[in-house]
Amino acid sequence: MPDYGVVRELIEEGLDDWVPVDRLLGLAEDVAQDRAAGFRDVATDLLRWLLTSGLMAVGDLGGSGFEAWPETGDELLAKAVRVLDGFDWNPQGGAYWLANTPKGDAAASGGEEPRSMSHRSRGGGEQPVRGGK
Repeated sequence: MPDYGVVRELIEEGLDDWVPVDRLLGLAEDVAQDRAAGFRDVATDLLRWLLTSGLMAVGDLGGSGFEAWPETGDELLAKAVRVLDGFDWNPQGGAYWLANTPKGDAAASGGEEPRSMSHRSRGGGEQPVRGGK
C-alpha cells in the first residue's frame, strides 16, 4: 500500500511540471526508512500505484515535450523497473519522467482523493496533457 501523502505530493508537483523519477525515488527512500522496508519495493509499489490508478504516465522528454512510453500495464512497470535497474536505482536525472494524466491533475486540484481511487485504469492508459512545461 503506497504512502498517500507521497502520492499527493507527486501529483501536486505534476500540476506545474513533469516530475523526474528521481523525485519519486527520494520520497520512496524516506518512506522505506520510516517503515524499515526495502527501498526498491517501496519505490516499485509507489510507481505501480501511480500507473494503475491512472494518475501519472511514464515517458521521456523529446522534441515535442513529454512523450509517454507506449507500453501499458505490467509491461510498462517492468520497463520502468528495468531502466532503474540499469542505473542501479540512482539515475541522477538520466532515467525517465512522470507526467500527470487528466485524472492526476483532477486529484491534485482537490478532486478525488488518491486513496479512494481504484485501479480502474490499468497501466496509466490515460495520456498526459501538458503544453509547454
